[in-house]
Amino acid sequence: MSSINSITKRETLKVGNKTIGYFTENKFIKPVIGSKHQLKYPPAWAIDAWAFDNEVKPNVSEIVIQDKESGAEYHASIEAFDRLKGELDRGFGRQYFLTLNHWEERGNGHQQLSLWGDGEIG
Repeated sequence: MSSINSITKRETLKVGNKTIGYFTENKFIKPVIGSKHQLKYPPAWAIDAWAFDNEVKPNVSEIVIQDKESGAEYHASIEAFDRLKGELDRGFGRQYFLTLNHWEERGNGHQQLSLWGDGEIG
């Protein structure tokens, strides 16, 4: 992958043979099935650690998790994700996770307020 400015169209990101998301408009988009992919303990969204460190963090400014079941989107800045992330490995390789209270939820009729009070994550 090249620089942030060169990502203007949809470009997929694979880990091994599995597509885990795509890049578009300075964002990394990860489509998920919420009931299957959302961590229960702790309640969080996770991203492959290698992909985050080597492809996502250097190339975009925002992560968006799109829950195909609910229609909700969860937004976090790269800076916030990197600063607040935890790490785990539950048999799918090393992953970073960010608990739900640190994401801004959009798209299903409500918006989660930021912990910092300004409506922005980060």
